[in-house]
Amino acid sequence: MSDILEKLLGVEKSASILITEAETEANRRKTTAKLDAQKRYTQLVAEKAAELDLRLEKARKRLSGERDEQIRDYSESLRKRKLDTENFHRAVIAGIGKVQ
Repeated sequence: MSDILEKLLGVEKSASILITEAETEANRRKTTAKLDAQKRYTQLVAEKAAELDLRLEKARKRLSGERDEQIRDYSESLRKRKLDTENFHRAVIAGIGKVQ
């Protein structure tokens, strides 16, 4: 009987060792997978940030060019306008006369 109990204790000890080794291996694999996932995530975020930075810079350049062109066009249209200084002076003098 004690022979059977010793064998059962040996089997239980072997099973306990196998379970401990399996848990250790599972934890190692989970840790490795988690680290790999974190590295990949960081890489993807960096790639997406670089892509968005590039798109933003292109948009800024395009808008800057458009703005500069609009300012040039508007400035040119102002330079081409003929100023009616005579009517302006009359209006100013009439306005001054009403204030006094």
